[in-house]
Amino acid sequence: MPRILLQKKQDIKECIINLPSSKSIANRVLLIQKLCKESFKIKNLSTANDTDIFREALALNSECIDIQDAGTACRFMVAYLSLQKGKYQLTGTERMQQRPIKPLVDALNSLGANIQYLNQEGFLPLVFNNSQINGGEVSIDASTSSQYISALLMIAPVLEGGLTIRFKEIVSRDYIEMTLEIMKHFGISFHASDDKIHIPQQEYKAQNISIESDWSSASYIFSISALIPNSRIQMNNLTVYSLQGDSVCSYISSLLGAETHLLGDNIAVRNEPNDSTFFEYDFKNCPDLVMTFAVLCALKNIKARFYNIDHLAHKESNRLLSLEMELAKINCSFTKSDNAWILIPSDFDKSKTIEINTHNDHRIAMAFAPLALVSNGVIFDDDTVVKKSFPNFWNEIEKCGLMSSVV
Repeated sequence: MPRILLQKKQDIKECIINLPSSKSIANRVLLIQKLCKESFKIKNLSTANDTDIFREALALNSECIDIQDAGTACRFMVAYLSLQKGKYQLTGTERMQQRPIKPLVDALNSLGANIQYLNQEGFLPLVFNNSQINGGEVSIDASTSSQYISALLMIAPVLEGGLTIRFKEIVSRDYIEMTLEIMKHFGISFHASDDKIHIPQQEYKAQNISIESDWSSASYIFSISALIPNSRIQMNNLTVYSLQGDSVCSYISSLLGAETHLLGDNIAVRNEPNDSTFFEYDFKNCPDLVMTFAVLCALKNIKARFYNIDHLAHKESNRLLSLEMELAKINCSFTKSDNAWILIPSDFDKSKTIEINTHNDHRIAMAFAPLALVSNGVIFDDDTVVKKSFPNFWNEIEKCGLMSSVV
C-alpha cells in the first residue's frame, strides 16, 4: 500500500471538479436491472470499486462470492442470493466479517430463505441453500443500517404476494426514500407510512437512467472551499434537486463558510467569510458526512456537537474510534457525552507534516485531505483506499492547489 504525501502547492481560487457518480444510486439500479425482465441502459455508471465489486458479484460466476469490503453491495447481495436456486457462499474481508448482518438474514429466513452462518452467528460468511422465498410480512431492526430495508424493498415486487416491512428505529432514512424513488422510476408502486412500507407483487418496467454525481464525494470539495478564501469551485452533474439525502451537505456547509450557487445542472461552491465558533447537527440521516464536517470544524477551530452517530462504529472502520485517534494528532478531542459526540479543537503545530492512518476507510482519507491546506502536509498510509468511492480523488483535488506524491 503506497503512502502518499499531500501538500498545498499554490493558491487556486477557481477550478472545475469532476465528481464520481453516485455509487448508492448505481448499486440500487444494478440490482433492479437484474430483477427487471427487460433490458435498459445505465448512463454514467459509477466506476467506484464498490460498484465494480457488485457488478461482478451479480453475475453469479462462482458459487463462492467475495464481496470484499463493499458494505452496500453485501446487504443487497444477501437479498438477491435469497432468490436464487442453487447453493452459494458469500464472504468478505476481515472487517466485512465484523459488520452485522443478522437483522436482514432473520427477515429473509422468516420468508422462507435458507441462509446459514458458516462461522459466527450474525456475521459473514453466509451459506445459501436453495432458498424458496415468498412474500408476506416482516419486522426488522434498522438501527444499525437502513440498507437492510433497502435490500428487502428492491426484491419485494418479485415476491409472490408482495411484501410488507414493519420497522421501528431507523438510521439513514433518506437512503430508504432514495430506494423508493428509484423503484418508482422503474414503475413500482408502494404504500408507505412512518413505520411500515407495503409493496404489492408487480414487475419492474425498463427505463433508461442516468446516474447523478455523488453528494458524499462533493462534501470534501465543500470542505476544501470553506478553507480557501475567495474560492469558487464548480462541480459538474450535481444538483440540489437530488435523490441523495447527502445533498443536505449544501445546507450544512453554509453554516461553516461554503455557499452553494446553482449553475443549471451543475453547482458552484463559494467561500464565504464565516466567524462561527459553535456547530451542532443531527446526522442520523446523513452519517457519511460526519467525517467531513468533524475535520472541517477542527481545522476552523469550531466547537461542535454531533448527534445520532453511534452507528458509525459499524462502518468500513469504527469511524468513531478512527476520528478520535486521528483528530488527536491535531490536538482536537472527540468524545462521547450523554446523547452527542463532542468535538473540542485546539491550536496545533502547523509547521509539521502530519501522518494520518486511514484505517482502511476511504472517508477518513478524504475527510482529512483539507488538512494539507493549513499544515506543512499530510502523509496518508494508503493512497489506494479512495478507490472505494472516488477513484480520481487525488488527481481532482490537485485542481484546488493540492499536490500529491508517493512517499
